[in-house]
Amino acid sequence: MSRQTAEGPAGEEVRFRADGRELRGRRGESLLAALRRAGLEVPSLCFLEGLPAYGACRLCLVEVKRGRRARLATSCDHPVLEGLEVRTDTPAVLEHRRVVLELLLARAPQVEALRALARRHGVEASRFEARAQRGDPAEDDCILCGLCVRVCRVGARAEALCLAGRGRHKRLGARPFGELPERCIGCGACAWVCPTGAIHMEAEAVRRLRERWGSERPCRYALLGLATGSVCENDYQCARCELDQRLVDRAGGRHPVVLLLEGRRP
Repeated sequence: MSRQTAEGPAGEEVRFRADGRELRGRRGESLLAALRRAGLEVPSLCFLEGLPAYGACRLCLVEVKRGRRARLATSCDHPVLEGLEVRTDTPAVLEHRRVVLELLLARAPQVEALRALARRHGVEASRFEARAQRGDPAEDDCILCGLCVRVCRVGARAEALCLAGRGRHKRLGARPFGELPERCIGCGACAWVCPTGAIHMEAEAVRRLRERWGSERPCRYALLGLATGSVCENDYQCARCELDQRLVDRAGGRHPVVLLLEGRRP
């Protein structure tokens, strides 16, 4: 039986308008995904299809209207609904995006990918005071988007990462007690999804895998559930592995974890 939304079965095709165009989507799906599928450029740093929306970076703000009421909303966690009217480029939307980019630049001023995104939206510098840098990319470059935590939990099913603390003390951590746990399988999905390049834990995870398994080294993709009964013959150097290349090809050049997010298994 189909899941139900407040107005009809989830997945049912509906029509809505965006920037003057009539578009089709699936009731209840992420508005951001539907807009991007239609070729509309809406920036985001915390969204990946297949993962629960988090609404952390706030860059995907759009104006949504139903009936006579219009408001700004994050499109990653706003559902597609019949008759919805969407504007991606109103003055209010563009101004809010610029302010968000300034805030992100103040948090991670050295991240070139973030600076390039800001320049594309007309932001050359931030008016806000930059956060003090500690010399550790994992601290300095992290924007707390939560992508790594969600892909570890939903994709790899390892739950090795978490966001710890509150307010200005919030940070990315490992479970438990800040130590990289045995449940981490060194798949590298967290580093792949990170939009700022803050994560560099794969080498340490691989070192621990070697110590843990000794000469009986299960393939990381077997631990992910993407291969059956495989043993790593390349000392966890996946770039030399034919299986790795096949899975990357199946994933369209992306990390193979997307096969799990899309429900595709061996």
